[in-house]
Amino acid sequence: MKIKTHVRAEMSFDPVPTLRDVAGEALRAVAAYDRDGLELRYERDDVSQKETAIDRIHEELVLQELGREYLEGLFSVGRWHCTMHRFDRATCVHYAEGEFSGVFVSVDSGANVDLEELADACHSGGT
Repeated sequence: MKIKTHVRAEMSFDPVPTLRDVAGEALRAVAAYDRDGLELRYERDDVSQKETAIDRIHEELVLQELGREYLEGLFSVGRWHCTMHRFDRATCVHYAEGEFSGVFVSVDSGANVDLEELADACHSGGT
């Protein structure tokens, strides 16, 4: 699998401007994905892209989608929208937009970023 270079037709908006407004300088990377691959939409200059990591991240995002029904049934609180993972240097949000498609965003850990607002910005540009 390779990083996609075409614009995803099913994504009717570009989340990057809204995500920049929400996260400011803390925004590290934005990627859109579907079952076939992942398209890097934005990457901060000091964040280096590693194609092998991108492949594994895409695989993980698709696997999380497989567990959507299970999680929704387990928690019984409605539709699953996103998952957040916090690491030493980055906080990553996986927002599911549709079946096996969505947005992956990373911001600097420790930055004063409202994660709920960040997740909302992943969906239709925050509208």
